[in-house]
Amino acid sequence: MDPLTNVRVSMVVKVPRRLVKWWNMFTLLEQRDLKGKLGTLISLMDITPRLDLVEAMLIFWDPQGLIFKFGDLEMTPTLAEIAGLTRLPYLDKDLIYTRAHSSTKFLKIIGMDLENHMGCLDQSWVPLDFLFERFARPTGYETFVDEFSISHDSWKKRRPMVFAIALLGLLVFPLEGRHISTHLGSIAFALFHDKHSSKVTLVPTILIEIYRALTRILEGERLFEGSNLLLQLWMMEHLHPAAMFEKDVIDRCLRDRVNCIEHRMTFDKFALPLGVQAWVDYLGSLTEEKILWSYLWIDLDVILAGSRVQDFLVLIGLWCTRPYTPARVMRQLGRHQEVPYIPDSHDFIREFDTMPHKEVDI
Repeated sequence: MDPLTNVRVSMVVKVPRRLVKWWNMFTLLEQRDLKGKLGTLISLMDITPRLDLVEAMLIFWDPQGLIFKFGDLEMTPTLAEIAGLTRLPYLDKDLIYTRAHSSTKFLKIIGMDLENHMGCLDQSWVPLDFLFERFARPTGYETFVDEFSISHDSWKKRRPMVFAIALLGLLVFPLEGRHISTHLGSIAFALFHDKHSSKVTLVPTILIEIYRALTRILEGERLFEGSNLLLQLWMMEHLHPAAMFEKDVIDRCLRDRVNCIEHRMTFDKFALPLGVQAWVDYLGSLTEEKILWSYLWIDLDVILAGSRVQDFLVLIGLWCTRPYTPARVMRQLGRHQEVPYIPDSHDFIREFDTMPHKEVDI
């Protein structure tokens, strides 16, 4: 059996062809604008999933501290790292609060008004095919004109936003069966709204849902509802110590960190283990000198380390809130690591009320 597929956890295994086809239907100008909103999340469509690495990492996750413990070493994804990987801003930005929209509200966001009821919308999800047929194809508006409550010009303007909903729902905040959460309507609206887009950040939402997904898997959940693609890239970058880099390689690195890390794996010297057990053995034997503690390309002049009231921050995800305690991993943020004071932040681990995502007729 292929060691890359011998895993027990359900994650993003491949990118739907229709999502890639949809991306290629946009003009270069539209693609540039989308990259301005979504950063290198677009590049996740080019990544080879390494499911064995992510499953092995689960063994080392501490759900109480929201941190990986590799022997005596502690690491966890940080806001600065996720922001650097995705090229999305997070400093001096507002959190996005996601709302559990009704089916009517979600349809209004994307400019639709259906007479025939869709049962899946009552379960807070929509299939990719539904969005693709209506917003990807150039003839989507004319074909389904009776379902739209907006003009053709407004439809053209909303196409990138609806693509963003699809990409986020399939690669960043996935649900079972490739369902796309309608909760993402409020996120996309905030990212694409003229008055709000420059004021908000998606970075904390991404980070907190990775934390949540790691913990829920240990609690028995089968589906990894965070971005396993970003998690694997985060880990792989820390496993390439500075001594492995050559100047010419760094100089030729793409500005797109996602594609850069993927490209680097074609070099023999950057080879990493294959298979869950091989990864468990490798991660369990990590020593300080085998880790690139602070990314070479990240800007760490200013970081978020806490608040005036407490030594941690409370961040809002798509489905939850979680405390964020960077004091435990200051070495990753280019600072001297001291033994941190670990505050009791369990009261800030909360789940939002959500509806189950069941298979229903559409």
